[in-house]
Amino acid sequence: MGAIIEDNYLRAEVWTGFQKIVFRTFFVFFIVMIIPTDGKYYQQWFTTDWKNLHIRDMGTLSGSSFKIVEVATKRPGGNDVGGAPEKKEYKYIIYPESGEYGAWSYINWAIAFGIGIVGAAIWTIFEQKSTNYNMLYYFLAVLVSYSMIIRLQGLTFSKIFPSQMPDLAITQLNTPFGDFVAQKLYWIQFSFVHNFERYAGFAELVIMLTLFFRKTRAIGAALSIAMIGVIALANHTYDGGIHLLASFYILGGIFVLWPYLPAVCNLIVREKNTRLNIVYYPFKKPWEKWLRIAFKSFIFFFFFLLSAYLHWQNYLYDSYKVPQTPGLTNARGLYQVEHFKVNGKEIPFSPLDSLRWQDVSLEKWSTLSFTVFNTFNIHGEAGRGKQYKDIDRTYESAGTGGGRRHYYYVIDTLNKVLTLRNKNKAYKAQSLTLRYERPHADELWLQGNNEYGQPIEMVLKRKPKTYLLFQDRGQRNIWIP
Repeated sequence: MGAIIEDNYLRAEVWTGFQKIVFRTFFVFFIVMIIPTDGKYYQQWFTTDWKNLHIRDMGTLSGSSFKIVEVATKRPGGNDVGGAPEKKEYKYIIYPESGEYGAWSYINWAIAFGIGIVGAAIWTIFEQKSTNYNMLYYFLAVLVSYSMIIRLQGLTFSKIFPSQMPDLAITQLNTPFGDFVAQKLYWIQFSFVHNFERYAGFAELVIMLTLFFRKTRAIGAALSIAMIGVIALANHTYDGGIHLLASFYILGGIFVLWPYLPAVCNLIVREKNTRLNIVYYPFKKPWEKWLRIAFKSFIFFFFFLLSAYLHWQNYLYDSYKVPQTPGLTNARGLYQVEHFKVNGKEIPFSPLDSLRWQDVSLEKWSTLSFTVFNTFNIHGEAGRGKQYKDIDRTYESAGTGGGRRHYYYVIDTLNKVLTLRNKNKAYKAQSLTLRYERPHADELWLQGNNEYGQPIEMVLKRKPKTYLLFQDRGQRNIWIP
């Protein structure tokens, strides 16, 4: 069996013309993809409230990928991420048949690569003396590696402190499996297996740490391809919203790993002694050493330690996908609609009635949902984004069809009135006002007008339902929410 000998000294290597053109193309491509061009990004480093830093700030301070064309869905509300404000206006918006998850979603990558080709052509015309770009390759590989670290930290720590996929809400537990869109099915699998969610987070943390250190960077690149690559495939399969971000780790990982591949092939396939022809910048001058230490220290403190602390605080006190405003006291659960009247007329139960509510769920926070046999535009997919307002936190409602509507409500305890607002941004103007009475803890009377302005009144009775999902093998006690 062979052995790898590391050589980190600069070699007088001569690249072929093709190698130099390919590198120039990808150099420009990665610079365009990684370096933010929006002036507002740099302004926020001076305008952020550093005394009250939040994980939402970490996301914007991490920057975003090159994007000049918005790939929109043809379905109203489909791009909704819970009311998050647009960070920029896009001059060009396209509506491809494949939607926002097909091949057209990579159009900005194609544009960036086209810029890379043009940039490489100009570079080739004006610079032909260099025999190789070993030093530029080293620094670009570092830039790509740190870009992957910065982009990954939010997803990593939101899994370690499980808030990316929080506990399932009552409404999700009582929604038929087929009423969820593909992406939501993918996400909610993590919601009831938090240990696996944490495992995925620690796996991503390993990628971050191995990319951070020079000696282990190749391992981090290989893990990025293998692990984040699987996430990219899953997001394509389930129409996930982070398929572009995940795919970047395949491309970036290949770029960082590329110089190691000939030596690895010689060692493993040919079983020969081989030499790693990897060039590192020597950092000989004192100011270079201190600058390198300061830069690495800042990255580690800001995107490892501080990010982890903020996500931990968020998990403890204000999980960003779960509304925080308390709902009706001791009202959480699934309710059966015992009586339902429209315009004073009793409407008997029918699974095909377009006005009668079929069942109602109340969370421990201020969300009320009900099912009615009627179509509507599904909003969002999985309820992404880190929102401030409870009405914009849509993890329990996004990506859900089957006639299930979700409303945020405000309680007027003095007048016993609930003011409901539709959490679906396709119907954000829709509001209901319902008076309520609670004869006892398991019964709720509601009276007011529906979305069509018709007078409605109903009697709801809580069902003592148990959930087998939370029962372990051999466990007799079933969790009752």
